[in-house]
Amino acid sequence: MKPIVFGKTDVGRKREHNEDAFFIDEELGIFMVADGMGGHAAGEVAAAKAVEVIQGHLAAQVERLAQYRAQPTVETRDQILELVEEAVQKACGEIYRLAQENKARHGMGTTLSLLLVAGQEAFIGHVGDSRVYLLREGLVHQLTVDHTLINEQLKRGVISKEEATAARYKNVITRAVGIQERVRVDTLHLDVLPGDRFILCSDGLHGYLKPGDVEKITGSAPAAEIPERFIDLANQRGGRDNISVIYLEMPPGDEEASREARQRLETMRNAPLFKYLSYRELVTLVNLAYTRSARAGERIIEEGVTGDELFLIVSGSARVLKGEQTIARLGQGSHFGEMALIDNAPRSASVEAGEPTRLLVIGRKPFYDYIRKDTTAGLKLLWSFLQILTLRLRTADERLREAQEELAVQQVQPDWILPDD
Repeated sequence: MKPIVFGKTDVGRKREHNEDAFFIDEELGIFMVADGMGGHAAGEVAAAKAVEVIQGHLAAQVERLAQYRAQPTVETRDQILELVEEAVQKACGEIYRLAQENKARHGMGTTLSLLLVAGQEAFIGHVGDSRVYLLREGLVHQLTVDHTLINEQLKRGVISKEEATAARYKNVITRAVGIQERVRVDTLHLDVLPGDRFILCSDGLHGYLKPGDVEKITGSAPAAEIPERFIDLANQRGGRDNISVIYLEMPPGDEEASREARQRLETMRNAPLFKYLSYRELVTLVNLAYTRSARAGERIIEEGVTGDELFLIVSGSARVLKGEQTIARLGQGSHFGEMALIDNAPRSASVEAGEPTRLLVIGRKPFYDYIRKDTTAGLKLLWSFLQILTLRLRTADERLREAQEELAVQQVQPDWILPDD
């Protein structure tokens, strides 16, 4: 699935030099935007070097990438994510080495947003405050997290969104490629759907974007003109920084595969347990799950048996049994077994498929690894768990109260009846 892609960079209205770089390789599916920093044109060197090293590292693995496109698996997917991180780390080490060799370039570095498209899947590698956006079904989703001082303060609740808008030092970044020998790289894997559109850009653009801008420009201009339209917008609003934009548009593809991907994501998106997660967080979590099928009457979990997996019903239905008695019925979108993610106790009930059923399954270990890596998402999930537990306790209390009232009524009723006169 080869995308339509166009890119452009501009010096802006205030800077003398363009320290941004962008890269497009349609054959390998590699797309990058980098925003360099450092005096004496060092930022330009850092951005260009990052793009060069990453492209070279990925191009050397062309057979590995081709094999993945032809036959993707969960194991090889993780290997591609590792490959993306390796490429960014290699660029980081090379830029750091160049800076140490030339005092005028000490401290140079660059942001980096990389999108690698492999068949009907995409991989993102990200450091700094350049961004990757996804436009899907009329909505815009930011797939990367800004590594900035302001964003860290927002996440910790130190400042509000209103205060962040007017805050000083809002462009100070907390991570960059090349400042040190190694850097923490954010990676993300997602399914690509027919008609998906991506925008990669430096902060010279996204710093000026307002709600509705992306939808308006991408919906009113031919694909070839979209980067230019974004650059014009940024320059009209000040053009204080260099501006770089890549626009990708995915063509039609395998509708059956895309339907399955949409269904998985929507199932998780509609589940109460995940209602507070952002789109990026949902995409990450979906890709920690695997899909399995259950026949009608098949036991999915067994009462009294210890488990370590959460299940979501993508299609079909199930019934919950205590012993052999049905105590609840579950339909599409329901989830069960979630307590196994946080404790090691035996299952409190059995669950049996009521018909041929498709399930999303998340194991405890990948779930723990995820919330340790993304503490913000972890706190959101913890809050959801607490709400679900509270609801269950209230329901149990209500049933206990009703049972006690019924028992009290039975105890005061006489066990005999006077005969009629």
